[in-house]
Amino acid sequence: MLKRVMEEQQNEAFTGIENARKYAEEAEKSSKMRFGGFLKRLNNLNIDGKYLEIGAGSGALAAMIAKNNKDIDITAVEPSPDMITVANEYIEKENLISQIKFIKGNITDEIFLEKLGKYDLIYSTLSLHHWDDPQKTIMNLMELLNENGVLMIFDLKRVWWLYWVPSQSGFYKSIRAAYKKHELEEMLSSINIDKYKIESIFPFFLQNITIRK
Repeated sequence: MLKRVMEEQQNEAFTGIENARKYAEEAEKSSKMRFGGFLKRLNNLNIDGKYLEIGAGSGALAAMIAKNNKDIDITAVEPSPDMITVANEYIEKENLISQIKFIKGNITDEIFLEKLGKYDLIYSTLSLHHWDDPQKTIMNLMELLNENGVLMIFDLKRVWWLYWVPSQSGFYKSIRAAYKKHELEEMLSSINIDKYKIESIFPFFLQNITIRK
């Protein structure tokens, strides 16, 4: 039945400047392939104003978004100080400091979240399957949206043809920890969210949730 297997957090890639730089280089090379489906849906929403990115990593995605729309400002939340150092180096090189601000924080810290303010769009990519309490996290993020704001959550999907691959790599562990569509529907229903859309994204082990306030 493709039972969900919880993934242990793997923070090695985010600890230490050299590890963070190596991760950032790999992320930049694969960013178009990884985030193409997400960016297409984001662009279709045509939202200006203030964006909040949760788990911003190396800043590759924030940079792609900022380059495409000069009428937005992005607050990028990342728990790893080493990754923030590398990300700041990257956005400085890309001349995007005026649009993107990195801050250290964790979405499980409600006191931290209360200090963030309100946003027109909040997004998170490839991290939902890591969240210990996704319902609570989604509820907290919804509180940070302006009226008519949008929350986008882009993540992997648990599919049978990848679930059974006998590999212990981070990618296949993440596939086994990801959610199926009906599980997401049950999750959102449990917190009384009904204004949402769940889409499968090519190559079909990706999916995007768009939630409107």
